[in-house]
Amino acid sequence: MINVAIADDQALLREMLSMVLSAEEGIEVTGLACGGEEIVRICRQTKPDLVLLDLKMPGGGIGALETIKNEMPHIKAVMLTTFGDEKSVIEAFKKGADGYVLKDIKPELLIMAVKCVYHGLFVMQEGVASLVRANIKPGTSRRLDALEELHDEYGLDAIDRKLIRLLVEGKSNREIGDALSFSEGTIKNRITHILSVTGLKDRTQIAVFALQNDII
Repeated sequence: MINVAIADDQALLREMLSMVLSAEEGIEVTGLACGGEEIVRICRQTKPDLVLLDLKMPGGGIGALETIKNEMPHIKAVMLTTFGDEKSVIEAFKKGADGYVLKDIKPELLIMAVKCVYHGLFVMQEGVASLVRANIKPGTSRRLDALEELHDEYGLDAIDRKLIRLLVEGKSNREIGDALSFSEGTIKNRITHILSVTGLKDRTQIAVFALQNDII
């Protein structure tokens, strides 16, 4: 039996995750939390085999991850989040995360991820893996400086930049989602975010922005 604890600040999502996992033979949900401090207390009390940690929750997912791994290193930890921004992904791996998946993951794949991590495998979705690849395949120093500036000024990570390149190529939201292993809804949300943080109005302006910032 795989005992799992879940931490997420959205009550509905917490309950849905619990229902999905509890319905699978061999998995039992032993605790639910709405924040970092609460999930640490639950882990101390119930000693689950694995914990699902929301990244952006009260008390912080990264902070909870660090405490759990320091005090209870036997507990496997999978980060579960809406957006896999670059700094959070790298920080989570540095703090000992055993997996990193996005909230639009299909239920059957989440179950598979839990089982794989429990049995010692490291799990990440393709979109998250792109960030890791980007950090271990450096280009020229000039380009790295430019990408760092994009992240610092606008918060654009490697996935955003890849999305922009595909958008400039004329790909539809569905085609971009397929290429990056994200749902069409996630792509729409990311495009809306890009427009918001850059102050751009439409896809044409994004194309100009991409040329100006050496994204293409």
